[in-house]
Amino acid sequence: MKRLNFRNLSAAVILLLAAFTIIRMFVCPDCIPCYCHEAWAFYTGLVLAYLGVSVTMAFFPSSGFHYPIVYSGGSRNSKSISLSFDDGPDAALSPGILDVLKKHKVRAGFFLIGKKINGNEALVKRIYEEGHIIGNHSYSHTNLWDLMSSDKMASEIENTVSEIKAVTEKTTLYFRPPFGVINPMVAKAVKKTGMTVVTWRFRSYDTTASSSEALLGKALKKVNPGDILLFHDSCLLTAGILEKLIVSLQERGFAFVPLDELINLPAYE
Repeated sequence: MKRLNFRNLSAAVILLLAAFTIIRMFVCPDCIPCYCHEAWAFYTGLVLAYLGVSVTMAFFPSSGFHYPIVYSGGSRNSKSISLSFDDGPDAALSPGILDVLKKHKVRAGFFLIGKKINGNEALVKRIYEEGHIIGNHSYSHTNLWDLMSSDKMASEIENTVSEIKAVTEKTTLYFRPPFGVINPMVAKAVKKTGMTVVTWRFRSYDTTASSSEALLGKALKKVNPGDILLFHDSCLLTAGILEKLIVSLQERGFAFVPLDELINLPAYE
């Protein structure tokens, strides 16, 4: 277990608060500031620092701070990489992306939003039948996701598993948290549902890229062996550069492999 994690940080903060209070009240009241506002400044500062570290580390899911087992890529010793797409299925753009992947015989990972599956069953079936890995990306992907209770999050995960199974007859094991954030509630929900958390090493930020040239240039410059690449099949820029991205990376010696092969873990139950 990594030494810097949420549990250890919480324990350290509690010990510091207890030690400060005991010293101030019983051991040496003259050794530390005796004014109430100075004591409250210490308490407030410590709590704010604790919250600041906890919130900041939630945006680094692969750190293991809030949840210890997160898969972000494979071995650096080979030039194998995996493509992954979030926020689908997208009726307008996913088919074109699938066409490019099929043309170049690349099998990718698609992390689907549960509520988007209804009405797009044929598209989801195509994703699965063409050999791509299907993962879970929550049911709603609401902007309020990170404020939900762990029970509500678990319910969303389970509902999406059911939606995927209804189309593919497979129980997906991979989960990618919305926005890539793992906080204590997400960690509890993942533990409750028994999902395998799969994130990334290369995040394209394709939804905020200024141009297709900038997006492609960034990918070609920063992709490394063993990376899981994060894109969105709901992004027009991604659809536009995908073929050139695949060809260019292959020319540089990279081999695209499915997610389950890269991280050597089963994708389905």
